[in-house]
Amino acid sequence: MNFQAHLQGGLVAGSIAVGVALGTGYAEWQSDAWQRFLNQPLDFGQPISLLMGLFVTAVFMALFPDLDTTSVPQRWFFRAMFIMLAILYFQKELELFCLLAFVTLLPVMHKHRGWTHWKVTPWLVALFLAIIWEYFRVQDTWRDRFSWENVWVALHSSWAFVFACVLGHYTHLLLDSRRIRLLPFIRNKPQHH
Repeated sequence: MNFQAHLQGGLVAGSIAVGVALGTGYAEWQSDAWQRFLNQPLDFGQPISLLMGLFVTAVFMALFPDLDTTSVPQRWFFRAMFIMLAILYFQKELELFCLLAFVTLLPVMHKHRGWTHWKVTPWLVALFLAIIWEYFRVQDTWRDRFSWENVWVALHSSWAFVFACVLGHYTHLLLDSRRIRLLPFIRNKPQHH
C-alpha cells in the first residue's frame, strides 16, 4: 500500500473519530466554538482543539506503521512533528510535548513490518501514553505514588483518543491486507519493500 492511500485512509478514520466524539458527547459543540478558536487558536482546552487532536491522532496512527522507512513522507512527517512540538513547547504544554515526542520516535526504533504492524500495537501505544501521563501526574504532586488504577482511569476518560488510535492503526493494517477497497479513491497498489 502506498503512502497516499494510507493518508486517505487516515483522513477517513480521523473523520469517523471526530464524528463519534461529537455523537457521543465526548466533545461538546458550543455555538461560539469557532469564534473562541479564532481568538485563541492555541488554547488546547477548547472543543475544536480536542476534535483536531482526535483527527490528528487517527491520521498519525494510520501512517505510524510505515514511518520507519526512509522516504519523502517520513521527512514531511518529522517536519510537521517538529512544528507541533515547537508549538506545544512554547505554549508550555509540556506534558503533551513529551507524549508527542515519545510517540513520534517509536516507529523508528525497529525494522519495517516489525512491531508497528502488530494488531496489539495501538493498544500498547495507548497504554504506554497513559503510563507516561500517570508518571507526569505523580511528578506534579510529589506526594502521590504511581497507580495502575489511575492509568486505567486515564485510558477510560480518554477513550475517544484510544478509539482514534486504534481506528487509525487498524485502517492501516486493513489497507495493507490488499484484500479490500474501502473507497474508490483509495487504491490498493502493491508496495515493494
